[in-house]
Amino acid sequence: MANKNQNKEFVVHTEVKEKYSNFEEVFKMFYPSMCMVALKYVEDEGVAKDIAQGVFVKLWEKRTEYQEVSSIKAFLYTMVRNASLNYLRDRKIRSIHHQQIEKESELFARNVEIEEESYRLLNAAIQQLPPRSAEIIKLNLKGLKNTEIAKELDISVNTVKTLKYNALKELRKLLKDYNYAYILLLMKLFS
Repeated sequence: MANKNQNKEFVVHTEVKEKYSNFEEVFKMFYPSMCMVALKYVEDEGVAKDIAQGVFVKLWEKRTEYQEVSSIKAFLYTMVRNASLNYLRDRKIRSIHHQQIEKESELFARNVEIEEESYRLLNAAIQQLPPRSAEIIKLNLKGLKNTEIAKELDISVNTVKTLKYNALKELRKLLKDYNYAYILLLMKLFS
């Protein structure tokens, strides 16, 4: 182990032991100044205190792992600066993530609103169709294929195709001003 006069390097726990009677003394001596250092970075007194305290906890827990340092004050300053910068980086990432979640929530709410309005418009347009055509479209929207609709309604597949074709033509006219509703209809029918 190097001695104090040689390159001014010594082990942290040795300096603490020689210069101060116990760790509590080191904490009391440097904690206020380390809080001020952190405060310059994070601009929040509570967070600055937490950062400084965390640095002292880390110093205590790893006191035997740290090799030689030239000054405990400089060492603590560096640890506080790094912890403060890490805090700011993490806060920025959380802020960006939070903003993205808010943006996605707004977009989701808007999409739900558009979809609900489209369903309302679509249902209103279907109600204006002749009863048999409306029934075919509703069954198709439930996922039934032409053959299944024909079987359920006891009509030919060609009749289903013809009525469905005419119903889609009429729905296109009824929903011409509402592209979202018509696109939704097409997506549901052909998915």
